[in-house]
Amino acid sequence: MPSSPASATESETLAIEPAAVGFDGGRPVSPVFEDIYFDADGPAETLRVFLGPAAIETRARAAKLFTVAELGFGTGLNFLVTANVAKAHRLHFVSFERHPLRRDDAEKALAQWRRDYPLATELLDAWPPALAGWHRRHFADGRIQLSIWHGDAADGLRDFTRQQRCGVDAWFLDGFAPSRNPAMWRAQLFQHMAACSVAGATVTTFTAAGQVRRGLEAAGFETRRVDQRPHKRHSIAGVFRGAGIAFAAPERVNVLGGGLAGACTARALAEKRVDVTLVDPAGIATGASAVPAAVLHGRLLAGASAEARLRAQAFAYSSERLRGLRGTRQTGVLQVAGVNANAERLRGVAGALPKDWVRFLSAEEASRLADMPVPDVALHIPSALTVNAAECVRALLEHPRIKADEVSDEGVTTVLATGAHRGEFSHLELTGISGQMDLFRVPHMPTLPLVGRGSLVPGAKGLWVGATYEYRPWPAGDGELANAKRLADWTKTAPGTAIDSFHGIRAVTSDRLPIVGHDASQERVWFSLGHGSHGTVTAPFAAECVASQIVGEAAPADAELLELLSPDRFHARQQRRPNPFRSRRTEAITPDRTPERS
Repeated sequence: MPSSPASATESETLAIEPAAVGFDGGRPVSPVFEDIYFDADGPAETLRVFLGPAAIETRARAAKLFTVAELGFGTGLNFLVTANVAKAHRLHFVSFERHPLRRDDAEKALAQWRRDYPLATELLDAWPPALAGWHRRHFADGRIQLSIWHGDAADGLRDFTRQQRCGVDAWFLDGFAPSRNPAMWRAQLFQHMAACSVAGATVTTFTAAGQVRRGLEAAGFETRRVDQRPHKRHSIAGVFRGAGIAFAAPERVNVLGGGLAGACTARALAEKRVDVTLVDPAGIATGASAVPAAVLHGRLLAGASAEARLRAQAFAYSSERLRGLRGTRQTGVLQVAGVNANAERLRGVAGALPKDWVRFLSAEEASRLADMPVPDVALHIPSALTVNAAECVRALLEHPRIKADEVSDEGVTTVLATGAHRGEFSHLELTGISGQMDLFRVPHMPTLPLVGRGSLVPGAKGLWVGATYEYRPWPAGDGELANAKRLADWTKTAPGTAIDSFHGIRAVTSDRLPIVGHDASQERVWFSLGHGSHGTVTAPFAAECVASQIVGEAAPADAELLELLSPDRFHARQQRRPNPFRSRRTEAITPDRTPERS
């Protein structure tokens, strides 16, 4: 069982073992740890043990941002009660869970409280897959932000401490009792807590074990016992007496670029209460960000390499982030075995990921699902979206804190989300590759998009087929011919003339990974560039990572993934060889890696 991305690499799987849950009446119980998740009075227990002794309601009401960190997410009940009580301008609830509940078990556990806590329905609808690493969800138009680490708490806390610059206001220690789960209650736990607490941060915990009290006091928390009779003798509450950490987030940020990457970044910042000036001389939702029928699917990889984790976590985040937004439809997708992903590779992908997230299908099963002949085995990914990118971009920009302008503000933090345009940053290995999709009338439409041998995407007026990769300019008409052949290979019939066409330029990097993060040479410059044909997956994820770091919050990606995407990676490579995209003559050069056709 993987307890963290590191151990997942050893076992070649990203799926994490869900909790085994039983029920004693209405109480969820862990047969492994021989302990309950909450008592019969549920929310009342949360209030008297965790919120009341820490005066959460009063403190949160006065805060622009109130951050709660919890050990043991369990059913999510503490999160629901806290969100209901803590009426902060923004609430960031961070939790660490080694054995996440299956959605069905969580739904059963929360059934009796859903009427009193309507957010429970939204939480269950957005329940994260049992996938190792960070997961983030947004509620109440971004006012409530939930971050959950799936894996060993020590690994998650280590990463959280490394990233988090605005401190934690309140800690809830709600893991199973130290006698039943000693691995969680190590000395490092309390040291990590002290390292990322604000001055005066509170801690509350159900357990009254002496080792917990002593560990907290050694880390700088002044503790007291809280009378919990008649439910139990007492619990522990405490206050951090150390200097604490603090961070001042910028009030305004420029975002250069009005495509999907820029719109996602602007929206992520706006929901974190940052005013955004968005600038793009070409206009909103132009270029590749006007694509009428993109498929948001992860191009998932087998194994548990850093890139496999990146793709899985970006897809898990972005599919949920954009779901329900205007211009998006949850259609699912069939990824059919082909040149870039043969049957063995697809079987490996299905084996490395949660079984309720990705299904491996025979050709016959895939054909029945698509209601058309499918020539080979396939992966069915139900949470994939079909995206009208232009509509999606406009929907993202509908926020009162986002202002489109012709001129950026001077002297403020700036995010470059400018596609293939790298401006003065000549070290970035970034270029553009043209591509085309065509719309054909077909006698019979598949029930969902198919990818893997090109893309077939059902639309209102026909079937979108694509997309070409034109490393050098193609003669007029060749793009349509290529897509017509692609369709004919699927259907075994001549498709006729296209009734519509879309042509755009993908921004790609030499290693096919986007450029996401801070520029080491300029303090106030950040990047979200080079998303290529993965843009619907990586742009929302990158936006949240960049926006989080700008305001001092941990990103929904661990340090290894952030390093993988860092702009600094090109400096080291250019010690060995020049930037392959530096001169005009090489602007259309084939990148270092073979492209994955959608």
